[in-house]
Amino acid sequence: MGNELFKKIIFSILAKRTRLESRKEILVKNNIITVLNLHRVSPDTGSAYKAISPIFFDKVISYLTKEFHICLFSDFEEIKTNKPKLILSFDDGYKDFIDYAVPILEKYNVRVNQNVIPYCIETGLPPINVLLQDFIGKAPTELLKKIPLEIDATIIDRYKLGTKASFIIKYLPEVEFISCRAELLEFLLNYPEFLCASVMTKKDVMQLSSIHEIGAHSFEHLSMENQSEEYFLTDLKKCKEYFLESLFLDCNIYCFPNGSALAEQIVLAKKYGFQNVLLVGNKYSNATSGIFHRFTFDVSSMNEAKYKSFGRRALLI
Repeated sequence: MGNELFKKIIFSILAKRTRLESRKEILVKNNIITVLNLHRVSPDTGSAYKAISPIFFDKVISYLTKEFHICLFSDFEEIKTNKPKLILSFDDGYKDFIDYAVPILEKYNVRVNQNVIPYCIETGLPPINVLLQDFIGKAPTELLKKIPLEIDATIIDRYKLGTKASFIIKYLPEVEFISCRAELLEFLLNYPEFLCASVMTKKDVMQLSSIHEIGAHSFEHLSMENQSEEYFLTDLKKCKEYFLESLFLDCNIYCFPNGSALAEQIVLAKKYGFQNVLLVGNKYSNATSGIFHRFTFDVSSMNEAKYKSFGRRALLI
């Protein structure tokens, strides 16, 4: 049995109405907040970084609005509803959010959280691992061998190769990361025809903030568990200052890149004035703590979307 067929069968079982209704009842009864983590919404660009297609995203949002009350981190406590509460949390601040996601969200009167990276806004460049995944998905094989990174360019599956390359970069300590990013940018920017991701401008973010909830996704997208305390505290300070001075926003959401965080860093972020701290982990959280373990929402079928929107198989707290 092929892997895709197997997944289709499994998701059809896990998305059975009786199972979802049972979970729904517990979510409502215990006032549990579900937070789904998304990234890009766009047509297929050939990148090894997978996006949700706009047509499919429309179907997903239509479904979620029927099953959940979609809210924000700033207002979920005040909302009274007989539906489970759901927050949609986007990361990185891609331009395709405006081009494709926003019109669909407006269609269903949905507001979401979008976490942006000041470094990306100022440089106009997406995170380096995403640029690399664009390149790996689109460039000819002979160019993959020239990438200044130790990867196995013989891997045929471009998605797997892109994911592995991204993993190598994402968890580097600061000094190694900065050096690696500079070397990769020097190489990748010579081939703009193989790059497709773009990010929102400062003006875009400020306009969005009148409707959607904007958070900080760190200052330059480094995985924090591998950084020094000095670097992390500087990052918190730079984020606060950038939002106030450049975006004219009082940011109270800090979203750890790649969900990478030490326990003491979470405490420091809260002490620094970030009321809501966002991680990953595919599990529910005690919403009163202000610490949210989001569910990765990488979906390609409605049964998969139904299953993952109801918390996969995570324990209901």
